Amino acid sequence: MIPAPVSPRLWRNALKICTVAGLSLLGACEGESDSIDFAPACPVVEIPGEAADYYQYTGNDHDITHLVARASLTRVVGSCEEGQHRTVMTNMKIGLHVERGPASGVNFVNIPYFVAVVFNGEIKSKKEFVAHVSFDDGRMQDLTHTRNIPITLPVSRHIHSDQYHIEIGFQLTKAQLDFNRAHLVMPTFHKM
Repeated sequence: MIPAPVSPRLWRNALKICTVAGLSLLGACEGESDSIDFAPACPVVEIPGEAADYYQYTGNDHDITHLVARASLTRVVGSCEEGQHRTVMTNMKIGLHVERGPASGVNFVNIPYFVAVVFNGEIKSKKEFVAHVSFDDGRMQDLTHTRNIPITLPVSRHIHSDQYHIEIGFQLTKAQLDFNRAHLVMPTFHKM
């Protein structure tokens, strides 16, 4: 069977439809580039040495028989991704090593800690949290981590995520901070 000839009018309409469809596809690709987008840089995380350890004692005696709890920060894991409206979303978890001391009368301990966002040397935001660690099976220590902590950082053409840094530490009382400062061993460097 021989196909019927296509009328010139139908041919022109089909050509117009294909041209409009082709231009709209080109327009959709117009704003894209051939570059590969990478995840934004995560801010540097700093743990101030004087806030990296947590000791809780009964009274003013600082010997092992009066120790209620001791904790230290072990690690920070996280990731960053581009957020909406010129932001970077940072998600992190903090690893903790927690020990229950001989002066503890309960099988749990609440450890206060903080996360602060610093920009140009100024604290822009600080939140306090509490890690609840239980020792139900008679254990005296536990390696654990906090829940996920999401942080949204505003960015712009002039402000990048790597201009921020995040400080993490235990939320200490003045007595605990003084104890850490008195017992903190700072590294020393010698000229060679």
